[in-house]
Amino acid sequence: MTIELGNRELRTRLTRVAEAMLDTSPLGHSIANSFLTVTEDNFDSEGRPAWAGLSPVTLARRKSGKILFQSGQLRRSITTRVSDNEVEIGTNDPKAPTQHFGAKQGQYGKSSRNGPLPWGDIPARPFLPMDEQGNLQHEAELAIFDDVDHYWHQIFNF
Repeated sequence: MTIELGNRELRTRLTRVAEAMLDTSPLGHSIANSFLTVTEDNFDSEGRPAWAGLSPVTLARRKSGKILFQSGQLRRSITTRVSDNEVEIGTNDPKAPTQHFGAKQGQYGKSSRNGPLPWGDIPARPFLPMDEQGNLQHEAELAIFDDVDHYWHQIFNF
């Protein structure tokens, strides 16, 4: 037995909701944009919470400027990818994991001169909006809640 809805407007709305829920790519792109914005803000603010300061040795060797912004390469390497049910943010910069998670002296073995790599401890300076376990940074969490709310309002407020 089949019963068809008699209310044409209701049928139209339900169809639009179903179609919008099948294509969540607009929401995915909003979340990707929020990830990028939060990451940019992390670089601009030198971390949220603030990153560890530079060591005296590093300060003596480098140009002035913000932490993790010597050349801008790391910041420019941040990319996002949106698929049917996933949003990714990442970088292909080989130095990124060490900067994001930190590293202990000697963690990467020894150099050709038998010195430890890295030669000293490098504190974690997380720039991406989540940690190793996938826990979102507070600012990213708030932004994604806003993205989801906006998406749902678009679906249900014709």
